[in-house]
Amino acid sequence: MGLLDRFKKDKVLKQELDKNADFQSLFQIHLLFCYKPTKPGANIIKEALNRKFGNIDVVSGDKSLTSFAVKKYTAKFKEGSIPPQVLMMEVQPFKEETISEFERTQLWDVKDNEELLGSCKYRLIISDMMAATMEYKERCELLVGWLEVALTLFPNCTAIWVPSSGKLLTSEQVNNNKIKDEDKFIYLCVNVRFFNIQNTEDMLVDTLGLYAIGLPDLQYHFHNLKPDDIVGHAFNVASYIFTANAPVKSGETIDGLEGGKMSKVVRWRCQYEKSLIQPVREVMDICLGEYASGTRQ
Repeated sequence: MGLLDRFKKDKVLKQELDKNADFQSLFQIHLLFCYKPTKPGANIIKEALNRKFGNIDVVSGDKSLTSFAVKKYTAKFKEGSIPPQVLMMEVQPFKEETISEFERTQLWDVKDNEELLGSCKYRLIISDMMAATMEYKERCELLVGWLEVALTLFPNCTAIWVPSSGKLLTSEQVNNNKIKDEDKFIYLCVNVRFFNIQNTEDMLVDTLGLYAIGLPDLQYHFHNLKPDDIVGHAFNVASYIFTANAPVKSGETIDGLEGGKMSKVVRWRCQYEKSLIQPVREVMDICLGEYASGTRQ
């Protein structure tokens, strides 16, 4: 399947279909900076975490990799239960080439994304650890809270980059969002992508990022519909999948669109399959009836 660059319409994007997307045992978020920030000491970070989560232990005060146990939560393992941890690495140089050409075609949330990335010279990586066995909503609450804490510690942060989803947001978009708590992970860490298919009138919209927490991403292969309407539908369905723990089974239907709005009258059939576009992962393919493209069993 040939994919066209959204800006250079005659340029075909090369896929890497041997690239798989795996559940993220460590979920990383990159903070990007124009100027080199100063990383606070472990005790200052601990105080900020205490204000958000309460009851924090310093696991490692090492400046190169500082870690904290968040005792509000529990991660269960065969050997027993322990509090999950959050990590903060040292400040590192950032090169914009870290984000691939393919990924750069899908930075929809930041208007001047090339200029922004070109201005960023440093990054600081935060993540969770020993959190993979947590209930996914609690894990996402931990991740979102940790990001919010980190941004209070680094007010000069320019942007955040989530590698698992290819999502880029400015720090203002993160700090000033009015999203409900239950939808914050979708807003911050799940990307909705759009592709034109070479030599056809077909389009493809998918989500990237739900796989990272063990849920299926979404996929729409279609024609003759407004892509913005499908993108909006994808965000709504992604929120439902997240809230209800992916309750839709293959062969079942969900509300479709009528006149660009959700409609219980229009039914779109769902089935699980491998994604058409990299990285390869399980997706819930949504068949748009008369507007569907491609072949389905």
